[in-house]
Amino acid sequence: MDIVPIPGAALGAVVHSAPFTGDLDEDRFKKIWAALDEHLVLVFRGQEPPSYEEFLAFGRHFGHIPKTGLTSGAHPDHNEILMVSNLVENGRKIGVGDADWMGWHTDYSFRPRVSQVGFLEALEVPLSGGGQTLFTDMYALYESLPPELRRRLHSYRARHALRTGYEETIEEEYQGEVSLAQADGAAPAATIQPEDGTSTVHPLIARNPRTGRRAVYVSTLNTKRVLELAPDDSRTLLDGLLRHAGAPAHTYAHTWRPGDIVMWDELGTIHAKAAFDPAERRILRQVVSIFDDPVEPWRAEAIA
Repeated sequence: MDIVPIPGAALGAVVHSAPFTGDLDEDRFKKIWAALDEHLVLVFRGQEPPSYEEFLAFGRHFGHIPKTGLTSGAHPDHNEILMVSNLVENGRKIGVGDADWMGWHTDYSFRPRVSQVGFLEALEVPLSGGGQTLFTDMYALYESLPPELRRRLHSYRARHALRTGYEETIEEEYQGEVSLAQADGAAPAATIQPEDGTSTVHPLIARNPRTGRRAVYVSTLNTKRVLELAPDDSRTLLDGLLRHAGAPAHTYAHTWRPGDIVMWDELGTIHAKAAFDPAERRILRQVVSIFDDPVEPWRAEAIA
């Protein structure tokens, strides 16, 4: 297995000679984890297309894969697999999304059990090269901040919520405000299911449990409010932090080729989709793993 950094890119590497199947031995598993922690985005290129079962089996090596909870837009036989497409067939969308710009986000931040690793496979992509997926390094944002501001951010929590208009696409049993712990520090509720929640509260700073690196855990689409600040002050802070998103020094823009499978660190990056001609076809499939221990991303060592 060869892992080659993407020339000229701020992050990302291409993985060669690593079949994307559920049969993943311990040595390859450790090498892929280490590469992901180093490069944040891995591109598996020139793969034999995995079956839906193989796609899920590979992803499950990197954590539990929850159901999407979607009533439409997921694979009909595997609700854990999100279909991403602008296409309408027989009057019905075959997935979620369209050809417009999709803003910065990290998957499932609106749930109490957040995403750990994302996997996205290109089935059909625009011939023009449009519809790129962009990834921005949020560890780099944290590490670039003045120490005094970092310490202040550690005392803040933010509310994350599903985008307005998507509520009707989620199974009703999974909807609602659900948080791992109450403001008084109560223990996480053991009854929280992996799919629960369309709104939740998280600390503003997350910590990668394998590397110890910290990331600013905010996004354009889903972070609504810093709870400890007045609304205007919250908006000013979030807008200032999110100016980092898309900065060339911290961003990789992936131009898709058919068969590409991209794997990325969901805790330490946010991603977005570039617009493309709606007359072009784009079909991808995605799975997302979540942390097995839901409080793991929020355990902090002493702050420097």
